[in-house]
Amino acid sequence: MKIKIAVPATSANLGPGFDTLGLALKVYNYLEVDLDTDQTVVEITGSGSAYLPTDKTNLVYKAAAAVFKTAGKTPPPLRIKQENHIPPASGLGSSAAAVVGGMFAANALLKSPFSPGELLNLAVEFEGHPDNAAPALLGGLVVSGIDRDQVIWQKVAVKNPPQVVIIAPEYRLKTAESRSMLPREVAFSDAVGNLSRLAFLLNCFTAGDYTYLRYGCEDFLHQNYRAELIPGFQAAISACYQAGGLGAALSGAGPCVIAFAKSDAEKVATRMLAAFGEHGIKSRAIITGISDQGASVV
Repeated sequence: MKIKIAVPATSANLGPGFDTLGLALKVYNYLEVDLDTDQTVVEITGSGSAYLPTDKTNLVYKAAAAVFKTAGKTPPPLRIKQENHIPPASGLGSSAAAVVGGMFAANALLKSPFSPGELLNLAVEFEGHPDNAAPALLGGLVVSGIDRDQVIWQKVAVKNPPQVVIIAPEYRLKTAESRSMLPREVAFSDAVGNLSRLAFLLNCFTAGDYTYLRYGCEDFLHQNYRAELIPGFQAAISACYQAGGLGAALSGAGPCVIAFAKSDAEKVATRMLAAFGEHGIKSRAIITGISDQGASVV
């Protein structure tokens, strides 16, 4: 018995929604998991195929095994085929896609004993926080948090969804390295500023009026600190607005940058690529959209 699924890339934070907000994108990793095998085999094509593990330390396998164990089953040998389109260590939720993909596949093979909420709680045991895992599993724009050791979440209905531009610098940045740049404390005024920005950000998406999205994408808690590890980041943000973009922010821990546009996504992408290039950073652009569909059988 085998199953094939798709899991979307995700962009966490979107500026002020640090560790609480994530957005699913129309960029997918595909995963095939087959029970008909005598030993665990992992085959990987696409992004990360040169260095991602292909044994039982593979994150997809570990996540799938966790679901079998939680269901009271001994994890069986699995033949796993990964077709990766999400670049690892880029700020697009590659690890969340692997974890959610492995768990979703295992749950399906077990005839779905676990609800989405239960799977999300399992995923957070791997990820540490739900900001990427929630939209990877549920799709769309998701607000999430932890309450009494349980994940709570709510999907936010997006009206008049804008185009999405992802600028992906050609280097990896580990989340742990990016987090090491964060301060232990922030000024009270910065916390208040973030609350204001987050309120505007969410209202832009729910109202479908993106007039204040630029303001809503600003952040005082993490983005400027992480930007120190990303040459050209501030220039790329400025280039987005010079090209008529609606809003732009660091995607997750970076180094990818997410931008939103009306109908001029190509222009926004070109300007942002040039901005990184002026700082000696090669990058590529992905023009896509918001995926309302999370992990799913294909």
